[in-house]
Amino acid sequence: GLDPAGPLFQYTPTMVRLDPSDAKFVDIIHTHAGHLFFDFAPGILQTCGHLDFYPNGGKKMPGCKQLRVPPATRNINDLMREYRSVGCGHKRSLQYYAESIITPNGFVGYQCETYRDFVLGRCFPCPKEGCPLMGHYADNFSHKTEKEQQKVYLNTGPSPPYARWRKEIHVRISATETMKGNIDVALTGTNGIRKKYTIDKGTFKPGNTYWNYIDTEISGNISKVEFLWKKHLDHVQRGCMGAEEVTIISGEN
Repeated sequence: GLDPAGPLFQYTPTMVRLDPSDAKFVDIIHTHAGHLFFDFAPGILQTCGHLDFYPNGGKKMPGCKQLRVPPATRNINDLMREYRSVGCGHKRSLQYYAESIITPNGFVGYQCETYRDFVLGRCFPCPKEGCPLMGHYADNFSHKTEKEQQKVYLNTGPSPPYARWRKEIHVRISATETMKGNIDVALTGTNGIRKKYTIDKGTFKPGNTYWNYIDTEISGNISKVEFLWKKHLDHVQRGCMGAEEVTIISGEN
């Protein structure tokens, strides 16, 4: 089910909408889910398969403009006319699926109760039985039909290629004093792609470890890691800041 329709189907009996009884394996990708008259979402929000993938939370896709219809003209004809002219989020389900065919390991999903839990890293890394893959290879997951309405979350990029790989990065600080600034890390993959990511902002104490979760477009192994420090303008001390240790944890199968 590629962003199955929500209007007139959401929260209706299973006999009139898509549900796990419709096939041996029902696989759903939600990309523009919500309520048609409140957030102009044509997709169904509720879980309706064995595996329900919610990339980026399932409601707003990066790189897509949020559709807005003035309340005075918010009738079904205006809404559908506006949707037909844009429909970016709804179409992302097809684009993710198509890319997954040629990037089979690029859409690893993490089973969480909520998108917030996923963002906070509460479902990271994958358990010993592995994680499901969103898209064409979802049926490779050995526990795909063990339960119904399994919620799966992941993030994607705003433009092609959409695939991202989640990493947990820990940085142990080596400094002469407590300092204010930004901790950034630049990663270079074996394919030569180099990207910078912010790990934390604020006040940092010597010897402490700071960490964050990133979704990088760098696939495979990391060949080079650079620690980058940017001092806040209001920090007048001239102390030195460095990284004693940087640890990268991959969450894939």
